[in-house]
Amino acid sequence: MKFTALFILLCIVMPLEAQQASIQEATASIRFVFEDKDVDGTLGDFQFTGTIDPNAITTASIAGSVATETLDTDNWLRNRHLRGKKYFNAGAYPRISFTSHSIEVTDSGFSVSGTLTLKGVTKNIVWEFTDSTTEFTGTTAINTQDYGISIYDERSRNIVSITIVMPYTGY
Repeated sequence: MKFTALFILLCIVMPLEAQQASIQEATASIRFVFEDKDVDGTLGDFQFTGTIDPNAITTASIAGSVATETLDTDNWLRNRHLRGKKYFNAGAYPRISFTSHSIEVTDSGFSVSGTLTLKGVTKNIVWEFTDSTTEFTGTTAINTQDYGISIYDERSRNIVSITIVMPYTGY
């Protein structure tokens, strides 16, 4: 009888505990588009260091990074050039990182404000995320000149759109 009562109590209480989503780093994808030239590519070696409870998203902590050396545009000469000192300087700045500061629920999902550190420069950005119950998809845009990367002299020509897809399990 005691065992039955304990089992029923656990069944009632267990769903009330926070359920953390487990981000699947190996299958996450980070894609970018350099808008002016319509050049797209990817970044890899994604490492997630946050915590997310999809049922209480505003309490989440979203943080992660990618390896600069993995920048890939499907053109080995362009990749080598972009990874070099003039642009991303992968040798001196091996990772690009993001840390959230606040999260708000929106009509289409949630908005994450935080800081992006790229090439040693840290700036505030906002990601707009949707949740499909199996993955979080976030989008943002940055101006590379803000991070000391000037492909063109004209500021308006240095816009990069970024999309991250983070598959998850466990909630």
